[in-house]
Amino acid sequence: MDIELIRKIDFGEIDGYGDPNLEKYFLDNGYWEKIINGNVFFVVGKKGTGKSAIFRMIENESYKNGAIIVNKDFGEFPFEKLLELNDDSFAKPNQYQTIWKNVVFNLFIQAIARLPFENNAYYEEIVSYRDMFLGNAVELHKDIISKASKIEGSLLIKNIGGNIASEVSQSYKYGDDNITMVNSRLSDLLVNYFVTTATESKIIIQFDRLDDNYNQYQDLEEYYQAIISLFKTVYSFNQLLRSKRVTNAKVVLYIRSDIIKAIASRDAESARWDDFRLDLNWKMNSIKEAYQSDLYKMVEKRIQASGREFEGKSFSDVFDIDDKTLKGCGIRDLFKSLVLQTLFRPRDLISLLKTLQREILRNGQFNEAVYTETLKKYSNWLVNTEIANEINPVLREDYKYVIELLRLCGSKNISVKTFSERYNSVKHAFHLNPLELLEYLYGVGIIENTWRNKKTGKYMHRSIFRNEGDFDRNMQLRIIPSVWNGLTV
Repeated sequence: MDIELIRKIDFGEIDGYGDPNLEKYFLDNGYWEKIINGNVFFVVGKKGTGKSAIFRMIENESYKNGAIIVNKDFGEFPFEKLLELNDDSFAKPNQYQTIWKNVVFNLFIQAIARLPFENNAYYEEIVSYRDMFLGNAVELHKDIISKASKIEGSLLIKNIGGNIASEVSQSYKYGDDNITMVNSRLSDLLVNYFVTTATESKIIIQFDRLDDNYNQYQDLEEYYQAIISLFKTVYSFNQLLRSKRVTNAKVVLYIRSDIIKAIASRDAESARWDDFRLDLNWKMNSIKEAYQSDLYKMVEKRIQASGREFEGKSFSDVFDIDDKTLKGCGIRDLFKSLVLQTLFRPRDLISLLKTLQREILRNGQFNEAVYTETLKKYSNWLVNTEIANEINPVLREDYKYVIELLRLCGSKNISVKTFSERYNSVKHAFHLNPLELLEYLYGVGIIENTWRNKKTGKYMHRSIFRNEGDFDRNMQLRIIPSVWNGLTV
C-alpha cells in the first residue's frame, strides 16, 4: 500500500453544493436529457444522493447547450416570512400558491428580459415590466417574499427594484399591488410570449435546498403546506405550458424523498406528480453487484481524477491491502465492507473514505486498529449528524426516547414482538405506535428486515436503500451495524 499515493487522492466534498472540483468527477447518468429534455418537474432523492450536484451540473451544461438555467438556492430563504403570506382565499394546503406563483412568474420575467432584443410585443412588455418593477434584483426570490405583505386578508406586493415613481407605476396595468391580479396578468403575458417567441433557447427555473433548514421551523405543518402549494404551482404552470405545446420552458424542483413522503400523506392530489419525477437511487440488490454499481463508478472517477499518477488505477490498486491484514480486520473485501457501512448514498461513502484516508495517513498504515477507529468516527458522524438532522424534525420530543429504545433493542436480530416489549419498557408516551415507528425507522434506513436462508442457514438482509419494498412485520429486524456503532460510541 502506497501511503503517498493515498495522500494524493481527492475524494472531493461530501456535499456537491459547494465542491469546487465537482466537474472533474461528477458521474453523469444523462441527467440533462432526462431532466431538461424530458418531462421531469421534480428531482427526488434521499439526503446525500446527489441532488445539489445535479442542480449545479445542469447549470454548467447550459452554456454548451444554449439554454438559460436560473438556479435559485433556498438554503437561506426567509421561509418564516413566507409562512406569514398565506392567501385566505384558498383552503389548506393550497394557501401559499399565490405567493409562489408571483415568485415563479417574476423569475421567468427576469430571465426573458435578459435575452437579446426580439421584435415581439410580449417581449417588449416583459422588458418594460422588468425595468419598472424588478430592476436589477439579484436575489429576486428572496426579495419578493421580503417585500410582500398581508393586509386585511389580501396579499400585496411593492416595487422590488425599479426606479419609476409610484404615481407612474400606478397608471401602468401592473401597478395594482394586489398579487392575485398581478399574477393573472403575468401568467397570460408569459404564456403569450412563449407561444409567439422565435427564440429557441430553453429557459429553466430550478429550485434547490427547499428542505435545507426545515428542521428549524416551529410549525412543521405550515412548512409542509407551503411546499405542497409550491408543488401545485409548479405542476399547474408546467402543465399549462405543455398544453400550449411550449417545450422550451419549465420549473424544476429538487426535494428530499422524506419530504415528498410527508406531503403525500397530507394531499391526495400529489399522486399526479409521480409521472413527472426523477428518483435518484444508488441501491444494490446484492453486495455482489458492488463493483458494477454507480457507487463504485463514482469512487473510481474521483480516484482517477486526482492526478496523472492515478490514470488506469482502481480502488483495489490504490488500497492494495493483503488478505492477511484484511482477515485481521474481520473482512474479506475492503470496498464491499465499506459500502455495507453506508446507507448506499454517495454522501456516506465519500465521508467514510475520507475518514479512512485520514486514519491511514495519521497512523502510516492500515490495520485492525485503523479500521476500527475509522468506523467509530464515521458512525458517530452518521448517527449524530446525518440521521439526527433528518429524524429530529419528525420525532421532535420523541427523539431522545427513540434513541433510548434503539439502544435497548441491541444489535442482534429481533422480532416485532420483542421490539414492542422494548417500546413498552420506555417510560414515554410516543406519538407513533410500535409498528408505525418501525415503518418510519425502516423508511429512513435505521433498521432493516432480516431472515434466515433455509438452504445456506445464513441471514439475509433487506433495507429501504438496498431493495424495493416496505417494512415486513412478519420478518425479523435489526439496527444496521453502522447506526448501532454510532449509538454506542
